[in-house]
Amino acid sequence: MPISSPRINMMLDSVRGASKQLMRDFNELQISNVKSDDFINKTYSKSKQTICGCLHNYRQGYGFLFEDDLDQEIKDDTYTWFIMPIESKENFSSCMVYFTVSVCLIHKNKVVAAVVDVPALRETFWAEERKGAFLEDSRFRHIRMRVKSRNEGLIDVSGNLLNKLLLDNSNVRSIGSTVLGFAYLAAGRHRGIVYSGVNKYKTLLGRLFLQESGGRLVEDNGLIIAGNIELA
Repeated sequence: MPISSPRINMMLDSVRGASKQLMRDFNELQISNVKSDDFINKTYSKSKQTICGCLHNYRQGYGFLFEDDLDQEIKDDTYTWFIMPIESKENFSSCMVYFTVSVCLIHKNKVVAAVVDVPALRETFWAEERKGAFLEDSRFRHIRMRVKSRNEGLIDVSGNLLNKLLLDNSNVRSIGSTVLGFAYLAAGRHRGIVYSGVNKYKTLLGRLFLQESGGRLVEDNGLIIAGNIELA
């Protein structure tokens, strides 16, 4: 029996097609050190078009929403794709490997399916409501993800919180990608996360990953908190 559903398989195809193009431009950035806004915007646009073309062919009645277009209203009775052609443009443009190509499906104010591809690290994470959360690594192994409750390990935080939280600084870092942080926590790689200023659809994506991996996410006073963390 296949691990991933036809819907997830189609979402995987869409992000991986975009990731192949993205890595060509990422490699060019590393070699030539060209970091113009025009170059990054063209790369973003190519990734966006590849994903949209694949998703449109799957279900023509579904809506589209992007990171830079969050004023659009979504009706509860419709299905809408939330697409992140390059999640963490800053990392991408700085030649840091922590960027993703991500897409999720929103219905009734919930993310019901999500795929996060990390092209530079050759890993893919996905989750589907009531079906679990999984990782496919560079060896094409499919691993069911579970949150690990532990007292030691890394805590990922938003960059603007690095010097504000009363936590052991030796275990705190900011990888600069909220979506990847959620996936890492679901995979048991992080002890916890503390984020601020995250748009609601990324938060819903994180909630699905944690729900399907045995964790939970709490929103408190503008912060998103998950994992084994106590804030002073």
